Amino acid sequence: MALITQPCYRFKDGLATLNFFNALEQHPSIFLPYMCYRAEDLTAEIVESLFRPQLSPTGSSNRHEEERVLGYWLDYLIAVKEDGSGMSLQDILMFATGLKEIPAAKLIPQPQLTFQKHARFPEANVCANTIKLPILPSYEIFEEAMNYGIKNAPGFGLH
Repeated sequence: MALITQPCYRFKDGLATLNFFNALEQHPSIFLPYMCYRAEDLTAEIVESLFRPQLSPTGSSNRHEEERVLGYWLDYLIAVKEDGSGMSLQDILMFATGLKEIPAAKLIPQPQLTFQKHARFPEANVCANTIKLPILPSYEIFEEAMNYGIKNAPGFGLH
């Protein structure tokens, strides 16, 4: 029992520095989000903000295609959130990072979107938190490819 209580008292003493523990006792609801992690529900906006697109130089033909596909990606996130097709934003996060939810600390490395011309389906590198989006001619083809690619990814058996 002493193995547990001793560190707890030391932690409490540390929190008492600069009256932090006193403030914590008086206003627990204010400190709750900072002291107790609670996973927030994913939205299209949250998933969009997680990923940093790696675009070609401005003015290049690749950049034009990448921006078009980036628009497809944003539409896809919205459709997944609103549609009951069996795909979820959690599926996309799992595909890209191997995680079911966003951790309390930020994702390292920051998730990225890259683009590949000669691919039919998306690919993911969970070690690098990267999704390689296929450059496809229409949103409908893109959506179908994304759904198929994500649903048929090997995963980690965490579903």
